[in-house]
Amino acid sequence: MAKVTHYEHGTYNAICDRCGTDYKARQLKLEWTGLRVCHGPGTNDCWEERHPQDLLRGKKDDQAPPWTRPRGEEIELEVGDVTPEDL
Repeated sequence: MAKVTHYEHGTYNAICDRCGTDYKARQLKLEWTGLRVCHGPGTNDCWEERHPQDLLRGKKDDQAPPWTRPRGEEIELEVGDVTPEDL
């Protein structure tokens, strides 16, 4: 694009940080990355909106069960200790 050289009262010449093209300052917009980039009609429209998922916060993932009970006593059985009548 040609270098912007015309006079406009109340504005000044500026360069887009992304594409390097000359614009008037009113055609540049401050992006969330901190860059001044072109935006609007008659520009390369380098401005990008921040993705909404960048602003989400994660939830705490507490994986502990809500309650527990102590382990019972271990009983060792041998073959023949349990008979069909016990069942």
